[in-house]
Amino acid sequence: MWGASEFTVTGTLKDFDATGRLPEIEIPALFSCGRFDEATPEATEYYAGLVPDAEFHVFENSSHMPGIEEPEAYVEVVREWVNRQELRPGG
Repeated sequence: MWGASEFTVTGTLKDFDATGRLPEIEIPALFSCGRFDEATPEATEYYAGLVPDAEFHVFENSSHMPGIEEPEAYVEVVREWVNRQELRPGG
């Protein structure tokens, strides 16, 4: 659906953009990226800002795979975030 590679979009998703629907998300959301990610911290923070009450985290020593590049930090951030959701009403 994307195309021959992740760098050349030619598939059926070429013109798909659901950015305008991000404010409709009503569940907790955590956006994260690495400091050296192709999905830059600036872009990731922008999209996080479109989702009500979303949280945003940058892994300072990672590119696109903080779960592999910074496994301890990744587990800590995700665990903390999940635990906070369990404390929310209806969580």
